[in-house]
Amino acid sequence: MEEENNEKKKKKNILLLYLKKHKIKTLLLLFFALIANTYAWFVYNRVVSTNLTAHIKSWQVTIDGAKDEELTFEIDDLYPGMPEYNDTVSLTNDGELDAEVSFSIKSIRILDETYTVGEDGYTVESLQKKLDDEYPFVITLESSTDYVSSGGGTTDLKLYVTWDFGDGDEEKDAIDTYWGEKSYDFTKNNPDTPSLEIVVNVDVSQVNN
Repeated sequence: MEEENNEKKKKKNILLLYLKKHKIKTLLLLFFALIANTYAWFVYNRVVSTNLTAHIKSWQVTIDGAKDEELTFEIDDLYPGMPEYNDTVSLTNDGELDAEVSFSIKSIRILDETYTVGEDGYTVESLQKKLDDEYPFVITLESSTDYVSSGGGTTDLKLYVTWDFGDGDEEKDAIDTYWGEKSYDFTKNNPDTPSLEIVVNVDVSQVNN
């Protein structure tokens, strides 16, 4: 029994001696681990802080009268020989990035008929062809430039509607008379509704310099 107790004491002394011998080494390992974690946190925090303070170039493009990147033009009276209708809308780029801009007809209501790109198979091109081929008036949409520089650059969108009359061509005169009468009847029956309504889609994209 005494021998067993002595054996246990001997093992306990050996364990204490081992712990004392390796205590300093263990503390050193813990110290270096703490220093390494602190340095890693410092490097990470420094990287995050650098990213958060990076300058982001601003993007600010304004369009006179635009709503949801769309412009609406209304012509009250539509008839052969009418004075040229024209309207101008300005787009201004006050941001720090140059921009490209394009305009296209999204939908058009002529009297009581409405045609919309993306519906009934109409595309921008097919709708424009329909207008050119089937109606006596001419709708022209143009912009002064499709590239708008940053820091206050501008571009102007211009819409023209013309309807010439009286050129002596019998076929054209008959078409003018037909549409002229339809327009007259529509205005008479709908005095508060424009004869022609054109919705133009405005597409603006950034130019990365």
